[in-house]
Amino acid sequence: MPETMSLGPRLELVASLVPEQAKLGDIGTDHAYLPIFLWENHKITQAIAVDVHEGPYQSARAAIHTRGLESWIDVRLGDGLKPIQPGEVDTLTLAGMGGNTMLEIFNDSPEVLALVHTLVVQPQGAEGKVRKTLQNSGWLLAEEHLITEDGRIYGVMLYSRENGQSWGDLEDLKTNWLKHLHIDRGKSEQQERLEAFNQIFWDIGPLILEQPVPELKLLIQEHIDPLQRAIQGMKKSQKKEIYQRIKQQELTCSLLEEMKQCLFPSA
Repeated sequence: MPETMSLGPRLELVASLVPEQAKLGDIGTDHAYLPIFLWENHKITQAIAVDVHEGPYQSARAAIHTRGLESWIDVRLGDGLKPIQPGEVDTLTLAGMGGNTMLEIFNDSPEVLALVHTLVVQPQGAEGKVRKTLQNSGWLLAEEHLITEDGRIYGVMLYSRENGQSWGDLEDLKTNWLKHLHIDRGKSEQQERLEAFNQIFWDIGPLILEQPVPELKLLIQEHIDPLQRAIQGMKKSQKKEIYQRIKQQELTCSLLEEMKQCLFPSA
């Protein structure tokens, strides 16, 4: 009898956000560790595990066969949601892939996505684009959290059709931040500062910014460090067009520092 499946911190967090009794579609399943874990912990009723690559697909099939779970976890080879029929799943998990790839997957199979009520996503890159696109598509941001694994910080988001933060709710959170940072939407001379803040707000995460956990402090610094390196590199250039780019980067760094001080005043 195989040992009970265990997960690393990142996938454990993803698993914790999957609703009870879900019919799960795990996209980019790799070895199918996540659906196996969820089934063995009695959290899901069935799962479809999808991977586009032959190697992970075969590894997932072998893992499911070893545990005798073929009746409950169906492993399929294919691209994104294409191997799934509308209504077969009500919850999707997508973890460890680029944010742009996630959005392409959703865009390519609207008929499947239309019958899904819960998304748990962990994008690696383009996080702000994922958040804004899902909000624009009518999804509600229910939860988002940070987790550290192997020295790297990951963000995991839970979206729902029914329960969560609407555009208006998130605008209220943004307004509170603008007050803290003394940004006046009505003043044209503050437009660049407002635009820089908007980018930060969506990239880091509206609900994550409401949780001053240690991972957030590190994440903000992870945004600051490459900007500072880029600024130093650009200052070596003699091109006049670089000056505006330097100004924008310095403004973003300054805002990130201000936000870090607001969140962690004793730091």
